[in-house]
Amino acid sequence: MEFKDLIAYQQAFERYLEKQQLVQGYPSSLYEPIGYIMALGGKRIRPVLTLLAHKLFDHQYARALPQAMAVETFHNFSLMHDDIMDQATTRRGGPSVHHQFGINAAILSGDAMLIMAYQYLVRDLTQDQLISALSLFSSTALDICRGQQQDMDFEKKDLVSIEDYLAMIRNKTAVLLGLSMSLGAIVGGADAGSVVAMKQCGESAGMAFQIHDDYLDAFGQTNKTGKKRGGDIIQNKKTFLWLMACNLGGERIREELISISHNQNYNSEAKVNRVLEVYRSLDIESQCQNRQRQYTDEAINALNQVNAPDSAKQQIFDLMALLLARNH
Repeated sequence: MEFKDLIAYQQAFERYLEKQQLVQGYPSSLYEPIGYIMALGGKRIRPVLTLLAHKLFDHQYARALPQAMAVETFHNFSLMHDDIMDQATTRRGGPSVHHQFGINAAILSGDAMLIMAYQYLVRDLTQDQLISALSLFSSTALDICRGQQQDMDFEKKDLVSIEDYLAMIRNKTAVLLGLSMSLGAIVGGADAGSVVAMKQCGESAGMAFQIHDDYLDAFGQTNKTGKKRGGDIIQNKKTFLWLMACNLGGERIREELISISHNQNYNSEAKVNRVLEVYRSLDIESQCQNRQRQYTDEAINALNQVNAPDSAKQQIFDLMALLLARNH
């Protein structure tokens, strides 16, 4: 399977997005930033997961397009506000929203996107589906806020535990993939046990996805990732790799890594090279692969519990494999 095999789902979502005419709203100063970030694209993995999950229980996956739109709108709202907090100047190869339109516009437009996400969420749902979807969506939204705050809190600490880091990425990243899949199941009429299993599948896949992102930042090839190697190291981010190195390297390595992160005069290239040297000496690459494999197995086991034909699950299995083998 390749990403081109998902084109039908991506195109269905893009056509739905285009019909919403987000940039046509009034006042334009509120809606232009929304249309801008939604048009920046990406692979649309989250809405595609919603559609694929729905297809397990109802072949007419287009019925889940409003909920797919809810997930993608919420995701981009969180990116818009994250970029403000991170003072990021770019997003998906273009200027970030606050850099393009100003901070006030990005804050207010992001708030509007959160409200719009709820509007899409409730479209065409039965009463029972509505109750389940609202409860799940709201709890996930709060988890993502927790994850973002945890991430910011970690920036003020020299060291955090691996367990705390994993809890943070579960909240900040993984739960949204769990939401994407469980929403598709709810709209498709899945039983309660299957909805729970789809949520677990998405969250475990999200954990593996984030650890793979950490890995690519350190060991990915620049000509494939499109990013300078070691960006997380330069920004002193406490990734899974950095924390594993602190944990496995003993007191001397831990103190050296902390010292490097505090030294603002450290040459960036030398900093990256030294930290990567530490990673290689401790075989951190294998640690990443082993943990990623663990979460992938959890995702597969959860999906196997879903009450749906194995043949119908294959596209989701294939998509997970594709995401976790990507080089960018």
